[in-house]
Amino acid sequence: MNTQESTKILVVDDEPRNVKILQIQLESRGYIVLTAGDGAEALEVIKDETPDLILLDINMPRVDGYEVLAKVRADKTTEFIPIIMITALRDTEENRIKAVEAGADDFIEKPFNSFEVLARIKSLLRIKLYHDTLEQHNARLEMELQMARSVQEIIIPQNGSQDLAGFRTASYCRPALAVGGDFFDLWEIDGDRIGVLISDVMGHGASAALVTVFIKTVLTEHREHIENNPAQLLHILNTRFNDIISSRLFMFATAFCGVFDLTKKELVCANAGHPFPFLQHELQSNCEAITDKHTGNGLGIRRESVYENCYYPFDSSSRAFFYTDGVYEVKNPQGEEFSVERLQNVVKMCKGESPAQLIQCVSDAITEFTDTRPNEDDLTLIAIQG
Repeated sequence: MNTQESTKILVVDDEPRNVKILQIQLESRGYIVLTAGDGAEALEVIKDETPDLILLDINMPRVDGYEVLAKVRADKTTEFIPIIMITALRDTEENRIKAVEAGADDFIEKPFNSFEVLARIKSLLRIKLYHDTLEQHNARLEMELQMARSVQEIIIPQNGSQDLAGFRTASYCRPALAVGGDFFDLWEIDGDRIGVLISDVMGHGASAALVTVFIKTVLTEHREHIENNPAQLLHILNTRFNDIISSRLFMFATAFCGVFDLTKKELVCANAGHPFPFLQHELQSNCEAITDKHTGNGLGIRRESVYENCYYPFDSSSRAFFYTDGVYEVKNPQGEEFSVERLQNVVKMCKGESPAQLIQCVSDAITEFTDTRPNEDDLTLIAIQG
């Protein structure tokens, strides 16, 4: 942050008399004054000194003011330096318009009115100070968000494939911002069983990401004790969510928890308002959504919410596919949503693929549909193969 005593102003003019007048006026007010006799010299000074403001003559030999202006604005390190163009009475309105289009911030006319010059300089330096302060805050925020992203990458399994207790799994999680509100975890219960939890916290960004840490903490504390009772885990999560999060903040989350058991050849699961996963079996060509009338409220909506276990066949030929609403709500350039139906058809078409190939297939379909349009919400995909 610059004080007036450390503020550097570059005066660029091919008339030494004009340079001297401005130098005397500015130095008497405590500014550090740099000078250049033409545009080429000015570019060298700018490169070495990086002034806080530039007083720039338009008409100069070798390199004129327009070229200096264009080069300063094209450089990321100097593009926001305030530039006041020095104009002569003979300069036309067209020249002024040209300078504005090139990025000039203001104008002063020869002969100089010292009070007007100082007033314009103070105004632009005040704006630059606000900009520099905002840049510093943004840089600090970006650093903190990257640190938060590193923390979230620790609590959420890395994108890719892994084998757990005889199951093949693959996952993909992409937040809309540096951090997000999507969360999932996969864990081995014993040699024939694994557990899965997928959750989507209301909103996205830093506040939602902090809640995912809370969900991870509760899950880690209780997941080893739920055995084949996902509904009990959702009940615990909902109670803690209401007591700690929702009682102070208007926030909630959806969640789906399941336990896959190859010995019993079943999937036992419970739902807290989460989008319905898909289930496929080798001998069936269809791809069914795991829907059930016992679906409970999202976490944090009502402390008295009830969650019930549901049972589905699942063996070594079966496959389950989980996702968050950010997947089917992505839009193409025309504003059309990807939709659950389109997602279900993509999963069905990739029936013979491995979990990793299925994740890639769905991801490619979304990318093609959105045509590189940025996601507005977090996006998570999980595939589990028996």
